[in-house]
Amino acid sequence: MAIDDGDDLEPMKLTTLTFVGTASCTPTDEGDTACFLINGHVLVDCGWAAALSMLGRPEYDATMLTHVLLTHCHQDHYMGLASVLFYRAMQAARIGTDEPLTIAGPAEDIERIVDLTLDFIMADRLAERCPRPEIVPLTAGDGLRAGELDIQTAATKHAIPSLAYRLLDMETGVGIGISGDTAYLPELAPFFSGVDHLVMEGSTGLTDPPAGSPTGHQSILQAARVAKAAGVETLSIVHTDMRRREEFERAASEIFPGVHLPWPGEQHNLEDRSSDPY
Repeated sequence: MAIDDGDDLEPMKLTTLTFVGTASCTPTDEGDTACFLINGHVLVDCGWAAALSMLGRPEYDATMLTHVLLTHCHQDHYMGLASVLFYRAMQAARIGTDEPLTIAGPAEDIERIVDLTLDFIMADRLAERCPRPEIVPLTAGDGLRAGELDIQTAATKHAIPSLAYRLLDMETGVGIGISGDTAYLPELAPFFSGVDHLVMEGSTGLTDPPAGSPTGHQSILQAARVAKAAGVETLSIVHTDMRRREEFERAASEIFPGVHLPWPGEQHNLEDRSSDPY
């Protein structure tokens, strides 16, 4: 009787979360500002130069993107869109699909930002190498599909219109939550309830900003409180002073043990949960 040695087994499906950048509003010598890549083809925020930052992982580059999601349209989150579109134009022969890149974000700003970016890179001179992206304006509560990813949105509390994203990999059952910039908003806990990996900002470090602060940011301690209330497995804190990783992790872990401050380029491979019993 032949013995199955496992060589013919299909590899386990994984959901990948890559931290393209993790810094606050300006890049550091470590890397770009906060932006994230899901399964190699959905980019959430663009940092200052996402296409360049993505080259740190040779298995991914901006030609593989199908979707870009902007949490909001402050400059440190959308400036890198120019690098993404221009890189794709320069590598047009490698893209291998006629499907346009989809760019989604807050309805109040997204079309203007895409148009300004296309003007900035003089897309008209690039002709067919730089087709106009498909623009999807979103308001809180809207959803969209990006291949295997089902994406839901919620409003955050920031100085301009902004969205949080909850992404469910329909092939693996893995859920990822990304807050974007936000003041402390306990109402986000139900939105992120049960996700496997939550990514939140911690701009104000160990200091809880006063209620009603117009800046629309939160501390790492407040991020930990949301993660605890949401019952997530892992919390990654970004958009903060990453030089204080160890100090911040110690402080936040007193509230939520599964906290981590990631390095730029760090990748998390989240295992298939699609067969988990309910």
